Parts: sequence; structure tokens; C-alpha cells
Amino acid sequence: MLDYYAPFLEKKRPVQLAKEIWEYAVADSIDGAKWVGAGKNIIDVQTPNIQIDVKGISVSKSFLTTEASILQNNKLKNDNFVTELLESKNFAGLKDAFVEPYFKKVKSTINLYYFCAIRNRIKQTVSYCLLKIVEQPNPKFIQEMCMDGTRSVSVPMIDSKYGKIYFGIPKRRLEIRLKMNEMYKFSVFSYSSHTDAILQFN
Repeated sequence: MLDYYAPFLEKKRPVQLAKEIWEYAVADSIDGAKWVGAGKNIIDVQTPNIQIDVKGISVSKSFLTTEASILQNNKLKNDNFVTELLESKNFAGLKDAFVEPYFKKVKSTINLYYFCAIRNRIKQTVSYCLLKIVEQPNPKFIQEMCMDGTRSVSVPMIDSKYGKIYFGIPKRRLEIRLKMNEMYKFSVFSYSSHTDAILQFN
């Protein structure tokens, strides 16, 4: 990771890397890893033991991070569904059109993790955490879905203590946000622009 931080460190600026650059950095920091990201591919980095989907997110005054997409579905056949969702809250249709395709992609992988690089914009720090993707049956899945404001639908795919997953209606995609007041307990500190502290991810 240090190689990718270097231009920012030299000028004493906060680290700001695009998602693709985070993918390269993760791949280059793990022995035997290979970058395999290609836009629609759910896997960004293949390692000898796990497969990784890299998420670059940030947090500021609140502990809730910015969003990262986990599935976008812009197929024309879903246009009527989105209108129907707004009018009738058809959560069963949402599960069929967006949640099931997500799990189909997950099942095509082996030992999938989300690697989250969290940039704190106030403290100017960077931390990492890994989220393991595990499928667990939930017979009340549809009943637990609900409107989250007027432009998104809460989807019960993560413990609400640690984050939220929801369907963003304007962007027509499933998104994840982390609650860093809890997730910092499971995160590894990497870098602060206020010090020379660097932890290289190996």
C-alpha cells in the first residue's frame, strides 16, 4: 500500500484513491494475489485463499460511511418494477429483481470477502476491514424489508449494528454502508496524514 500512498505522503496530503486504484493496491500487497477486476466482475482480487471485492468508502462527522454498490441492475424489464415499488411497495418483486441476482453472483464465487478501505475525512486516516459473505436463510426476509426514507428500501442482509444494506431507488442498485462506531473495533489502522504512521497490508 505504501507505494500507492507515496505521492500523497510526499506532499503531506490526505490519501484519496479511486476505487480501481484501491483494487490494484490490494492485489499488489498480497503475496500470490492477482487483480481480476473488470467492471461487471464481482471479484476484484483473486488470492490463493480468498476472493475479494474491494470497496473504497469514507466517513466524516457521523459514523455512517458513504455507500458502495454491491449490485446494479439496469435491465429494461425492471423499469416497470421500480415504478410499481414506489406505488405499492412490492418488496417481493425487489427480492426477485435485485436480491436473487446478487446471491446468484455470490454463489458463483469461492470464499468471497469485501475488503473495505475506509477513509476518515475528518481525522484524515485510512483503515481496513474484511467482511465475509455468508448466506443465511431468513424466512422473514420480505417481511423485514421496509422503506428507508422515500428513496430507498432497507434490505435485511447485514446486522444493523454494523451497517445497512438497502436498495437505492434513483440509482437502481443495492448499496452497503458501514457503521464505523462498531466496525472500527474490527478494523486495522493503516495511515494518518497527521503522523508518519504506516501499516502495510500484507
